[in-house]
Amino acid sequence: MNALNFLNNHPVFRYETFKEFMQQQGTTREASVRQLLSYYHRKGKIARVRRLLYVVTPETQRDQWHDPYLIASQATQEAILAYHTALEIHGLAYSTFEELTYLTNLPSHGFSFGNQHYRPICQPKILIKQNQTLHGVETLQRGNITIKVTSLERTLVDVLDRPDLSGGWEEIMRSLDHLVTFDTQKVVDYVLLLNKAGLVAKVGYFLEQLPKHLAVDTKYIETLLPHIPKQPYYMDASQKMKGKNRFVAKWKLIVSEYVADRKWEEPHADI
Repeated sequence: MNALNFLNNHPVFRYETFKEFMQQQGTTREASVRQLLSYYHRKGKIARVRRLLYVVTPETQRDQWHDPYLIASQATQEAILAYHTALEIHGLAYSTFEELTYLTNLPSHGFSFGNQHYRPICQPKILIKQNQTLHGVETLQRGNITIKVTSLERTLVDVLDRPDLSGGWEEIMRSLDHLVTFDTQKVVDYVLLLNKAGLVAKVGYFLEQLPKHLAVDTKYIETLLPHIPKQPYYMDASQKMKGKNRFVAKWKLIVSEYVADRKWEEPHADI
């Protein structure tokens, strides 16, 4: 297999992946690898997205499109699609965004390519400290490329943790309305691993709001209750300054009435 075959099978690729491939083919000099990339760049076969990240240019103008999820998944060597982008991958997202979010282990700069913006978010410090950054991470095949994405259960917790990265509460709740099934034990394990009392309260409150066909066993609720905040906790810090709130004593959680009553839903019209 030559370099052109590689490009035909890797519409998005990192320099490190191409270098490894060329080494397997017998090209061990890094200067030769760079020269080959420069050659294909001059010929218009590839385009540079950012440092060390490339896309292959489609053969025809009609096909001038690059898969944004592949680009996000290759943005760094350890990139993991997360938050609203993970909702999209899992087929739950109510809306599709022009910003894609991915997790990184080290601080990184965001970038734009085409009509999309790509936003890096550092992994939670506790996961890095405990070497658990791959907890609740799945690998999926997208074309010929393997990508990493947070699992359904981790995504559920993450979006409740960071509504600012997930489209806000209306988008989150509308998206999670599409849930068909999930593993509650995995949700509980992950939220307890993060060790954030306020997040435990949000997850517990959410689990109790699920429709009957998704109702969770009370044992999971009992597992979470000892870990909730000692003092009242705002579900969203922005609530402190606007709107009416409701205190849910069981979870020590202050919830916006807009969210609690799902006021984005249109009232049923009389027929």
